[in-house]
Amino acid sequence: MNREELKQKLEELNVYPGFYSLNGELLPDRIVLNHNYDKWEVFYFDERGNRDSEKTFSSENDACNYIYRYFIRQKGI
Repeated sequence: MNREELKQKLEELNVYPGFYSLNGELLPDRIVLNHNYDKWEVFYFDERGNRDSEKTFSSENDACNYIYRYFIRQKGI
């Protein structure tokens, strides 16, 4: 899965777009997907600029699947 496919799946789950950032924008109170050289980072960016619950993946597919599963758990599906 890539970022575009993930965005579509999150829309299908009715996840509010303000809960995530898939292009690395560091906006507060959301899950951020950031491509940093050869790795993919996923973290929660809080209102104070801290990165919480940071995970690193070697592929876009793994990072996107992680985010998708995260939001499924949050919705209790």
